[in-house]
Amino acid sequence: MRRTLFLLASAAVFAVLGWKVWDAEALIARGDEVLLALAPVDPRSLMQGDYMRLAFDLERETIRLDAASGAVVLALDARRVARFRRIAGWGAMGADETVFRVGRAPSGDHVVVEPHSFLFEEGRAGLYEKARYGVFRVDADGRHLLVGLADAEARRIDPP
Repeated sequence: MRRTLFLLASAAVFAVLGWKVWDAEALIARGDEVLLALAPVDPRSLMQGDYMRLAFDLERETIRLDAASGAVVLALDARRVARFRRIAGWGAMGADETVFRVGRAPSGDHVVVEPHSFLFEEGRAGLYEKARYGVFRVDADGRHLLVGLADAEARRIDPP
């Protein structure tokens, strides 16, 4: 009996994990590309290897989310660089706009954009020092996934 329960629980865990991976892959494949300006710092983690701690310009703006909203509307320029336009739910969406889910800072007057770090292969810090944008894939509901970093000209930084 215990063995059967263990096998069923294991199968359920693997099914959930598999679905989460499939969902992330689908978002990467079908999501729209959006670039958010960032202010990186580059510390070194002995446990994780090289990583860049990320802070987004959007988090520095005073944006008061109400309890019902967990998203903002971002205006996109020709390079797909995003700027805050308004809180989601107010007004119709324009052709140059996208919804972007955010968290709420404990103070309530700022938003939080996840993730706050970008891991990369050890020894590649020099390549990512010129990063100025986080590259996200965003779906119609505003779910997003950080897929890379871009330089000041909005060109994706891809290691050789």
